[in-house]
Amino acid sequence: MEHARRRHRGWGGALAASACLVVLSAAPAEAHAIVRATEPRIDAVVPQPPTEVVMEFNEPVEISFGSIRVFGTDGGRVDAGETEYVTGSPDAVQVPLEQNLPNGTYTVAWRIVSADGHPIGEAFVFHIGEPGQNPRGLVDQVLGGQGRAGPLESGLAAVGRWLHLASLLVLAGASLFLILVWSRILAPDETVQRGFADRWRRIVVISWIVALVTTVALYVLQGSLAADLPLVDALSPDVLTEVAETRFGIVSLIAVGLLLACAAIWPAVRGSLVTRRSVGAAAATVRPTTSVVAVGAVLVIALLATPGLSGHAGTTEPVSLNVAADVLHMVAAAMWMGGLLLLLAGAFPATRDLPEEARARTLAPVVARFSDLAVIAVAALVGSGLLRAWTEVRAWRALVDSSYGIALLVKLGAFLPILALGFINNRWMKPRIVRSVEQGVPLDAGAPLRSLRRLVRGEIALGVAVIAVTALLVNLPPARVEAGVEGPFSTEASLGEGMIHVMVDPNRVGMNEVHITPEQMGEEPMHFEEIRVLFRMPEEGIGPIPAEAELSGHGEYVVRGHQLSVPGEWVLEIVARMDEFDEVRTKVNVTVNP
Repeated sequence: MEHARRRHRGWGGALAASACLVVLSAAPAEAHAIVRATEPRIDAVVPQPPTEVVMEFNEPVEISFGSIRVFGTDGGRVDAGETEYVTGSPDAVQVPLEQNLPNGTYTVAWRIVSADGHPIGEAFVFHIGEPGQNPRGLVDQVLGGQGRAGPLESGLAAVGRWLHLASLLVLAGASLFLILVWSRILAPDETVQRGFADRWRRIVVISWIVALVTTVALYVLQGSLAADLPLVDALSPDVLTEVAETRFGIVSLIAVGLLLACAAIWPAVRGSLVTRRSVGAAAATVRPTTSVVAVGAVLVIALLATPGLSGHAGTTEPVSLNVAADVLHMVAAAMWMGGLLLLLAGAFPATRDLPEEARARTLAPVVARFSDLAVIAVAALVGSGLLRAWTEVRAWRALVDSSYGIALLVKLGAFLPILALGFINNRWMKPRIVRSVEQGVPLDAGAPLRSLRRLVRGEIALGVAVIAVTALLVNLPPARVEAGVEGPFSTEASLGEGMIHVMVDPNRVGMNEVHITPEQMGEEPMHFEEIRVLFRMPEEGIGPIPAEAELSGHGEYVVRGHQLSVPGEWVLEIVARMDEFDEVRTKVNVTVNP
């Protein structure tokens, strides 16, 4: 009993730690789509009233739950129609404007959902004729009233992603373990086979229920987060219908269909799990029929494809290669981690009542076969993981310059001990158990099996943490985007007693715009008499190249020019004069792309 309590406390600790990690990371999803261009351009002064506002992004976007709204200085709406795609361009959207707009400053408030399901909304201004009255507070008024999906919805979505991913891996792992490991082993005791079959069915049913519940829950939560609505309001038929029009919603409905198909063939699977005696021998095995195995394998692999199709892999070129690598990664993880769970919660308990020597003879071929398959799974896991990591990172610096890269390093840090434990099991524990059985050497009252069980428990506990980090990665923008390897670079820095947001667009050699946006300090926005930027490239001895920032109509300072003329590491020193006597400085490191 004390041993069982220690075991449950160990599992509880691992689950609690992973749950804390998931919940603490449950911030609203950061944007994955980046604005490449607008027409009219941000803060541009156009001589004639435009007929429409066009926005181009770095990836396809979805306008279910999205819109572009345009406001005059008085706060009145001047957009004159529905937001729609530019013909033939899934990465560009537009909205028509009223005719003959008067001179002045106009605020564009927009909200879209990136192709992998993450909402983003911001605002910018343009001017007709000449800048009009500064629309102070209008942007906050337009955007601030929408934030109604709070920590509850974000936290539930984070935990849901974790449980959903874990349930799919267990469901697939259980199927693969039965097909590739247990059904290939002959056991002398039918009681062992029946015991394993009962536990296998229980694990599959529980994982299927968790997968179905989390799929439905995440569908509803996607409507809440994408539309920025409380969870209760997201249950409305209109919101649920709009989710069905998004990539995430379509893939979720496909997943529900696949899970229901699994339920439809479940009676055949359950009926096929009968103990079959080998010809001319007293040993028996549990072996499902070939047709059931084939159908089940197709459904399980299709289910493992759904997270990638609705996430990063489904939007990263080349899509087919990335989705294939993601599916291979999931299958390998299911074979390894799901197999470990079946070994611990299925094979070990099913043989518990056997004498130690008989138990060792029964489990030795199971351990040996699974260990050999796990080596193949690890090779596939590492290879596909490296490919997917490269497509989402693209540069070494992005590993430390982005939240995604740091989370990826944390995942690697948790994975390496699992790899070490797996190596010990394959190269030391497996040969020891197999050799002892083959040579008839006493097993010291089952000591090797107990050691193996402890190592397997450690692997699973670390695997739970890896799955939690993986669920976090789904919610982060790719490192190549966040670190500016692809598209504009943006960051925040302290300046004096406040903070500023800095964006370099397009962050490539040649003409760039450096946007410096002071954040609010209390109830008033930060204000400077003057801002200058000193461009330096220390490695090449370039600079300082001074440039004075222009104040736009809505409190943003902009530097335009060809200062960033060489690819590589640049330092932007921002010098802000508060008044006639006081100034503050800060530095921002930017890696300019070729």
